[in-house]
Amino acid sequence: MNESLTQKIRNDFDQIALHDQEGWNHNNHYHPFLLKQLPNKCKTVLDIGCGTGEFARRLAQCADQVIAIDLSPNMIEVAKQRSAQYTNINFQVADVLQWEFPVEQFDAIASIATVHHLSLEKLLPHLKAALKPGGKLIILDLLEPENRQDVFSDFVAIPLNWLLQMSKNRHIQSTPAAAAAMKEHLLTDRYLTLSQARKIYTNSLGKVQVRKHLFWRYSVVWERSVVASQIK
Repeated sequence: MNESLTQKIRNDFDQIALHDQEGWNHNNHYHPFLLKQLPNKCKTVLDIGCGTGEFARRLAQCADQVIAIDLSPNMIEVAKQRSAQYTNINFQVADVLQWEFPVEQFDAIASIATVHHLSLEKLLPHLKAALKPGGKLIILDLLEPENRQDVFSDFVAIPLNWLLQMSKNRHIQSTPAAAAAMKEHLLTDRYLTLSQARKIYTNSLGKVQVRKHLFWRYSVVWERSVVASQIK
């Protein structure tokens, strides 16, 4: 990712953070699913692209320590304000592609709606090396439809999305400024298709679970082999 695009994404999310209101969305809809993928015992977890810290706070209830990083200083500021009671979360402003990953440090690495901004080919080797043997990589990201089946499932998601928005987000009052900030950001968003995602993750990780979900999302779950790590 070039520097100008990195700066634009940082600026976009700095603006989005100013208008964030807590409520149901397509990402936190899958928090329970993602939490179920965690190893039974988690000492240290890395959350990449933590935003306002909602998932980091869920992780903090399952792990001894959570390191949560985000490119946007405003997102991290909001995350710290909302997470004051969680003393086991270490929030950091950082570009993950420039971040110094420790070796075999994390029981789990999670990322939600972030990796489509990044070069997966550059990122995944760092994530593999940073996981402990038996550690798990857990990703949720946005998906581009590629066939009729995808179009049909996306069509089904539209009325369900409307119903959930109406029932869960009645307290949220959208503003023109918030809509404009999100519209500006979406201008540069690009997503993988499911087959593209499977190819990239399989080439980098080997045996990996890549699944399509409603609400224009896919998930990745991968466990670092204990045996391969011992041999290495």
